[in-house]
Amino acid sequence: MKLWLKISLICTALLFLVVGTGSAVLLWNSRAQILNITRQTSVKALDNLSTSMAGMVGYNGKEGMDPLVQRTLVRYCFNTLSRDNGADSATALYLGQEAVESNLAFEPAALLPPDRLTEVPAYKLSNAVGRRILLVGVQRKLLSDTYTVYLVQDVTDVYSGIRRMIVEFIAISTLVILAGAALIMLLVRLATRPLKELSRSAGRIARGEYDQRAAVHTRDEVGSLAQDFNAMAQAVQTHFRQQQELMGRQQLFISGLTHEFKTPLTSIIGHSETLLYAKLSEDAAANSLQHIHEQCRWLERLTQKLLRLITLQEEIERREESVEELLEAVRESVAETLEGRQVGLSVTCESGTLAMDYDLTLSMIINLVDNASKASTPGQTVELLAYGRTIEVRDRGIGIAGEEIDRIVEPFYMVDRSRSKRMGGSGLGLALVKTIADAHGARLLISSAPGQGTSVKVVFPDNN
Repeated sequence: MKLWLKISLICTALLFLVVGTGSAVLLWNSRAQILNITRQTSVKALDNLSTSMAGMVGYNGKEGMDPLVQRTLVRYCFNTLSRDNGADSATALYLGQEAVESNLAFEPAALLPPDRLTEVPAYKLSNAVGRRILLVGVQRKLLSDTYTVYLVQDVTDVYSGIRRMIVEFIAISTLVILAGAALIMLLVRLATRPLKELSRSAGRIARGEYDQRAAVHTRDEVGSLAQDFNAMAQAVQTHFRQQQELMGRQQLFISGLTHEFKTPLTSIIGHSETLLYAKLSEDAAANSLQHIHEQCRWLERLTQKLLRLITLQEEIERREESVEELLEAVRESVAETLEGRQVGLSVTCESGTLAMDYDLTLSMIINLVDNASKASTPGQTVELLAYGRTIEVRDRGIGIAGEEIDRIVEPFYMVDRSRSKRMGGSGLGLALVKTIADAHGARLLISSAPGQGTSVKVVFPDNN
């Protein structure tokens, strides 16, 4: 059952209880007041009749009269006053248990015995001859005897009116309850609409739409809940984005590490095969072993630094390093690779020192030279230049279209996939170059045109 319907039913039940209880109390009080007024009217009429009769009998009679004459006088006075009151058909006069005068179709003494009456009027509601009646009785001392005077009022119409009033109250209460229930349902649905919006937003977030927010602007508890929900959604989105970034960095680290292994491994394999299958002098063998050792140590340092740079996002430690030694190390590292591609390398250094992380910068320049050699055709030469605070790698290869330049630094993006696969590319070289350049605070400037070659400049910041 939906929440709005459940709340509506509970409120309707409470409304029914309140209206029903209030109507019942009001009906009961109204009924009691109507009957009380009717009773008081009848009692007053009987009291007036009996008092007037006592005065009339006392005026016309005297003590010691003949009992028959006395009884006749009392009857005469009773009939006279009854006719004057217009109630001669609704009164009765008794002496003891004997009816002196009565036009009633029933015995009132059976319902209200004379021996139980006093000079204070008493009454009784009962059914007689198919009607609802109010019987009032009182005793009066008339000369030497005590008489009982009864007055009967037909209250059938009064009870019919009460029943009509009850029916009308029930009908009105029912209409009020139905109207109230409809209004409650409408208001509850309007009040719970923000919760429905929250539910839809939660469903969209559950389906992966983490940028969704609940558009609830009320200032009540639902509004506070919406604010908390949106804060939670923001936290979830932030956490999800962080996890995605972490996974991306981890993937970039693993792929980048694999990519970076290619150049030194090629050199290591070449020197190790030379040691295995060729007869070398002791100095040549020592040089090969030294080269293998240096390449392995560089791989170890590069692995740790790439881990801190890409995965842990730690800041690098920069030192003033010789640019000439850096470019010479690049030449040695790519020599065998470029020889296999029949591409030459021209190195020109006009810079002294630059603040850098030597191993990461070495990896960056090697990647640039490697990419330049891939874009070149056999017989061409890649130029490696250093001047001022700039290191530039220039080739005369196939070039890059203008609309592609901004995207080539994206991870795994390759301009010519068939050529890159054939040359052993993975689309990570320039992404790693961009990451390392950013870590140094350096600018990466790429200019290229199809068929005219490419120039990539790394401009280091001024330490002053």
